[in-house]
Amino acid sequence: MKIYLISALISIVMMILSAVTIYNIADYIDPPVTDDGHPYMPTENIAKSLIGSLILTAIAFIAAVKIQRERQKR
Repeated sequence: MKIYLISALISIVMMILSAVTIYNIADYIDPPVTDDGHPYMPTENIAKSLIGSLILTAIAFIAAVKIQRERQKR
């Protein structure tokens, strides 16, 4: 049980950091500005960051569980 709790905490931190990072990268690559220079709500960039961070969170959770199980076997 302790393995899953620690892995969940690592995954939550990973999700926050990756969501902010991916959003900033997406905002830099594809800025939310119309052709005449007016800013608009970056819904597409938000969606990209959430989907990307969920994928990275799942990978981080699985990796954290595997690493902790290997350490426990020793």
